Amino acid sequence: MAGFISISRTIRNLLVLAAALLTIVGNSACRRRSSSKTNLNANSSYAPTDPAAAKAQAQSLIAQGKHLYDNGEDEEALKVFKQAVALDVSNPEGYLRLGMAYAALEQKVDADESYKKAIELYKKKVQTDPNDGDVFFNLAEAYSFLHLDEEAGRNYRQATRLKPKDEEAWYRLGMAETRLAQYPEAISAFQKALELDPNDSRATDGLENAQEGAQRIKEGKKHAEDMLKKQQENANANGNLNANSTTNPKPSPKRPPRKPW
Repeated sequence: MAGFISISRTIRNLLVLAAALLTIVGNSACRRRSSSKTNLNANSSYAPTDPAAAKAQAQSLIAQGKHLYDNGEDEEALKVFKQAVALDVSNPEGYLRLGMAYAALEQKVDADESYKKAIELYKKKVQTDPNDGDVFFNLAEAYSFLHLDEEAGRNYRQATRLKPKDEEAWYRLGMAETRLAQYPEAISAFQKALELDPNDSRATDGLENAQEGAQRIKEGKKHAEDMLKKQQENANANGNLNANSTTNPKPSPKRPPRKPW
């Protein structure tokens, strides 16, 4: 009997020891998972304190956001662009791209605010580097997205002066000139775009629209000239008629002689 009790105690002690070991292992695993999650969160929220490193990371995020945007992942692109401008508030491209993502998600108010911020920053860059065609092009894009076509056209023109081989800049200039109904200038821009890329169907369509617009203007001008000419002829005819009636008045009829009483 004593031997049986001794064996039972031994088994019980072994069970207790096994339970303790399982508890230790489980707690250790939990700590590893918790530690792993903490490190992941820390990495995702990491922001370099060095300004140069922050700018570099922001530019990398912009490139990542552009890829997402081009693939139609607008919500993800928006998140990435927000991170980029948070890291580098002086990067105008970040705000330009952020506005485009907002616009794709039909958040017009936020999009317009982002475009305005991009314009503010690009105008500063123009002052410090007036020979950067890309800066003028992107500034024109921001103006265009805000439907400020005169400002857009002016900056597209400057972009084409600095980068005359940039087919996209010529195409965008043609579109801006078309919206301003400056059809001869639009035709010239589209023709230049097609010289650089004859296969650009957008420029071909734009050229046809601009030519049709120019033809409408020509026809309207001719119609107005014809109407003015006709009005002038009518006025001259009426003037001659009045002059004739004044110089050759009809004799008044004579009174019949009065009868005597």
